[in-house]
Amino acid sequence: MGTTYKVILVDYDQDLIEEGIYSSLDSVNQEMSTYIDTSSISRLNSSNIGDWIEVSENFIKVATFSQQLCIETQGAFNISIGHFVNFYGFGPPQISNNRQINKLEELKDQVSCISFKVDETKKRIKRINDVYIDMSAVAKGFAIDHLSSFFNSLSINSYFIELGGEIRYKGNKQKNIPWLAAIENPDETNSPIMTLSSKEYKNLSLATSGEYRNFIELNGNTFSHTIDPQTFKPINREHISVSVIAENAMKADALATALNVMGLEKGLDFSNKNKIKALYIIKENEKFILKSSKWF
Repeated sequence: MGTTYKVILVDYDQDLIEEGIYSSLDSVNQEMSTYIDTSSISRLNSSNIGDWIEVSENFIKVATFSQQLCIETQGAFNISIGHFVNFYGFGPPQISNNRQINKLEELKDQVSCISFKVDETKKRIKRINDVYIDMSAVAKGFAIDHLSSFFNSLSINSYFIELGGEIRYKGNKQKNIPWLAAIENPDETNSPIMTLSSKEYKNLSLATSGEYRNFIELNGNTFSHTIDPQTFKPINREHISVSVIAENAMKADALATALNVMGLEKGLDFSNKNKIKALYIIKENEKFILKSSKWF
């Protein structure tokens, strides 16, 4: 996934756990990484339009969730935007280095929430339009949930998972000592701008989407890694980051991206209407200001 992970566990069988952690995360990588030529998502992207591709139940779960969220957010979250992610250099190097701006114009009307079809019964998926599916805005969150399910199956009731900045914890660090999760200060990434505790937030899933870490500079211009499915260009918003607390990490991960695309005003309106715990960080006169939905 091109990033690091950290797992902290309380009361576990060490002989079983390390291999299980790697296996759990790697299984998601092998299915949803566009950087792996043999992954399920790479097979889908290289298939002929209209050809069914058999995939796992996990892949179906992520694809179905992503399609539904795309509809709910009116396209702000759209995993079929991959051609444009690749064009701006945020995809696999072998694809991103082969940029064809003329072809991109033809591909804009191919992107939609229903650009692919999922067959949940037969566990298969097909592209209906000429799109490149990219699950990078949701797969990390799902991987955390997948690992969480693994720990639950072993009756491990206290754990802290951090993967690429996304977090999920359960229980407490020690009997009377809570887990602490920080939303970082964008200017000083080693110091928190807000700290959340398992005293207040039980079984927390937290994701942040922002542009201060993942961007590229090209011809003197800075481009965000988040592509707006409406404009097909990197977003340029007044906020610096948006964080979301949800019942699972997949939902938090995807919603953080969607709200990042929407921007402050639309994002807070959407969050308030849909009971989403969202927090935006904006910067005015060299000071950070926090603006949250009423549910946060």
